Amino acid sequence: MFFSESRLMLPVRPNDLDALGHVNNAVALEYLEAGRWDWLDRQGLVPGDRLIAVVARIEIDYRAEIPRGRVEIRTVLESPAAGESEDAGDAGEFDEDGVTFRARFRQRVHLPELERLAVDALVTVAFLDATQRRLVSLQDFLKASRPA
Repeated sequence: MFFSESRLMLPVRPNDLDALGHVNNAVALEYLEAGRWDWLDRQGLVPGDRLIAVVARIEIDYRAEIPRGRVEIRTVLESPAAGESEDAGDAGEFDEDGVTFRARFRQRVHLPELERLAVDALVTVAFLDATQRRLVSLQDFLKASRPA
């Protein structure tokens, strides 16, 4: 599995700001999505047209407002973690064959100029066959996403 953290710097665009002059909370979700795409790219994974990752759940804490400037999106795969498949019964993530159908990312939006954490999120993704409209495993997604 892949355990390295990706860090993506993005400018806060003028249209990201609301009437109060800070980033709208829905835009913060877009920043997290860009962070996950960056993480996939850094892992050498190219999502295909058929097998896709979709957000199944987001737990998000907004810690500070995001002003004009830059943001750094930090993304790391939190689960499945190294050795987690051996504890499949406790984790609830794996079936008896060690196959998982979801993954969890820890994502944080940092404000580098202010040295402050603005957003802390736990994002669960599931894997789907877009043609057949059914769940597929993380392992199948990884096989399909690696360039030949």
